[in-house]
Parts: sequence; C-alpha cells; structure tokens
Amino acid sequence: MGFRASDRVWRATAIVLCAAVPASFYVLGDLTDAFPGVLTLERREEGTAAGPPARAEGFERVTPAEPGPTITSGVDADQSADLEQRMAAHADLPVVAGGLAFSVVDVGTGEQIAARDADTARIPASTLKLLTAAAVLRLYTGEEVLTTRAVVQDGTITLQGGGDMTLSEEDLRGLAEDAAALAREQGTTEVSLVLDADYIVGGQNPAWGANGTAGGWVAPTASLAVDEGWLDAEQYGPKSTDPAGDAAALFAQLLGAQGLTVTGEITTGQAPADAPAAEVHSESIGEIVRHTLEISDNTTAELLAHLVALGRGEATTPESAAAAVEAEVRELAAEAGVPEADLEALEIRDGSGLSRDNRVPPALLAAVLGEVAAGTVPQLQQILFDVPIAGLSGTLASRFDEEDTEVARGVVRGKTGYLGGASTLAGVTVLPDGRIVAYSIVVHGFDGADAAAARAAVDQVAAEMVQDS
Repeated sequence: MGFRASDRVWRATAIVLCAAVPASFYVLGDLTDAFPGVLTLERREEGTAAGPPARAEGFERVTPAEPGPTITSGVDADQSADLEQRMAAHADLPVVAGGLAFSVVDVGTGEQIAARDADTARIPASTLKLLTAAAVLRLYTGEEVLTTRAVVQDGTITLQGGGDMTLSEEDLRGLAEDAAALAREQGTTEVSLVLDADYIVGGQNPAWGANGTAGGWVAPTASLAVDEGWLDAEQYGPKSTDPAGDAAALFAQLLGAQGLTVTGEITTGQAPADAPAAEVHSESIGEIVRHTLEISDNTTAELLAHLVALGRGEATTPESAAAAVEAEVRELAAEAGVPEADLEALEIRDGSGLSRDNRVPPALLAAVLGEVAAGTVPQLQQILFDVPIAGLSGTLASRFDEEDTEVARGVVRGKTGYLGGASTLAGVTVLPDGRIVAYSIVVHGFDGADAAAARAAVDQVAAEMVQDS
C-alpha cells in the first residue's frame, strides 16, 4: 500500500482512538464534548433507536487520567488464540447452535487475528450498508449536494429531480414560492406542470423479495421524493410506490397556494436548458451517509447505491446500482489485500442489505473496515465516526445492556444488521492491550422467533473483544 507498518499503526491510532477509544482517551473526548463517552452511560436520553447521543450535563468535570494502554503494533499469537477461543465458545449457545462466523483484523498489521468460518460468504443484512457507504465515498468528496429545480419558461414549470429523496414539504413550499415569483416576473399566473425525473431510473429492486416496499421496508429509488417516500413519516410504515409522482402532485398544490393556477394533468418531460430556475439543495452526501449508517435507513442506502452508478457513469437501474457497488467494493478489497477466493464469493444485489441474495464473507468485510481504520483511504474515514456506539447511539443505543456485555458500552462501534435468520454486527473497537481491530460477526440459521436472543448472542461475541482474558 506504500505505508510502513509503523505508519499504518499510528494512522490507525489517530483515527480510531477518536472513534472507539478506551480509558482516558474516552474521558478526554467526553469532557471536551468531542463524542459521547463513558461518563454519560447512565444519563442516556430516551428516544428512538436512532435517538440523540448522550450528553454530559450534570456530571462533574474531572482531570483526565494518565494516558491509556500502550498501543502495540505486533500480533501476540497467544492473545489472538485466546480471543478466538473465547469468541468461538459462543457458538455453543442454544440460539446459535453452531451458526457463528466472525473475523477480527488487527488494523496495525492488517492480519486476521481471530476467525471462525470467516471465508464463507454469509447474508450480511444491513452491515452491507458499510460497503455501500465505502463505495459512494470512493467516488464523491462527501461535500456534494443533490439539487431539485423548478424551471420556469413560457407558462410551464418543470419540476426537475436531482436525486434528493430527503425533501421536506417545507423545501417544496419554498421552491414553489420562488417558482411562482419567476412565473409572475414572466407575466403569467396560469401554468402547466411537467415532471422531469430522468436523473435516476430507480424503481423497486426485485432482489428485495418480500422485504421491499409492500412490507414498509423501503421506498423505490427515485429522482426526488418528499420525506423519502415515507407516507406516515415512520421508518417502517407505508411507503409511496411513486415517490417522484407524489412529490409533483404536492408541488402542484403548493403552487396553487402561491396564487398560480395549474392547468391540466401533470405530464413528464425534460427541463429546458438555460431557462430561469429556482433551486433547493439537500444535505451533503456525507451527511446522507451519516444518517444512513446511524439509523440503518434502507431508502437512503438504496439512493447512495444509485449515486455510485451515476458516479461510475453507468445505468441507474436497481440492478446496475448494486453491480456498481460491488465493483467498487471489489476494487477496495483488492487494494486491502483480500484474497481472490474471498472476492469470488462476494455477491451484492442491492445497496441496503434487504436482499437475501447478498453474500459477503466476514473476512472481506473486516478487511475492508481494517483498511478504512488504517487511514490508507482517507476519504472513507468518516465511516468510523458514523456507525453507532454500543449502548449510546443509533441502532446500538439499547444494546449491550446486560451484565456480560456492558463492558463494551462506549467502546465498541458497529453497524447492526438483521434479516430473518441472520443477525450481524461489523465495525471497529480497541482490545484491552490497545490494539485497534476491525471485525465482522454473523449469527445465522436461527428461527425468526429467536431474533432477540440472536442479537444478544452477537453482543456477547463482540463483548469478548474488549474483555480482559
């Protein structure tokens, strides 16, 4: 990779101690409000699974302790064997019944230090979103925004989508106000409305199967949408089957509220070039990535996959979007030194992890995360800070709360995943000796009725990484 082992260690240390920090490093970060910390564990705010991070109000400010454990760069064979044995022992849990696979990679050296069935491709569930995030951040700076335009010319307003599925009704209201002002400047208060949704082909992905729009899991990807096409503003509530069309219908109503008369039916077409236009912009792509990983948002994950296809100059169908993500992941994995055999087993069929046809070996996912944590791909580093923190934020806020797992609270970072019979977790943490590791854990083959027990088993396996042997 062009980096000496010592460079890799200290790059990883600088990045990951800010993301999954032990002892006094975490105290210092907490006290300076850089991130939630162990001082806040018992004052976590109540909220949704993706609720606000904990805050330190009401706690006494203390002087940071002496620096934490020495950061080691070598791989101790005995310690690694002990870690592997302790993690693998959870395969005997009744809910696991042998269905356990994991990989732990030492970020400083890139070596796999603990593994069980790590090279077999398994259903990744929503941990696939980590790969989608990596793919999109390889192609974009993260500062780009998605633009929705209202083009006004000759008594026609064309609503032109630019990929923003996070529009709010207030965004559209402001756009309608500006478009109405342009129409009046052009001497008309009677307009026809055209929808230009050609930016993204999108639609429903057949690979979702029963986990698609009908079940409330995800909205079809579109060039624009209001509130991601969530019809009741609930993440797993009913979804629009035509997000762009629904957005255009709302826009027509909002134009009417601005005093314009919208005549005829809404038609489709292309926006004229170089005509006067009003615009509204999304949050940055980097913020959309952060949101996606924090609450495991299927709709924005699929949007990101389509942006990968756009960035590669490829078609923006669901199938092409999934293939584009896979192509980027293969390139990144090859750069990380993942064996070709593991890459042969990789299959990506969507951007969110909803498809039961997705297959990712734990060794591959852990290796990619190790490469990210090592800092050799700087544009991907935000992923480490975007994933939830055990017991504190996002989809991990209410986990790691049992006596045998609470040691991991505030230390383990990871992206969760669950998909009928597969419970997964992948991220980064710091071992008791100070080594930074990336990991991927999969519990598979259990009955859906045992989902809670399977998630608890995943947490137990993960907690072994931060336990003293």
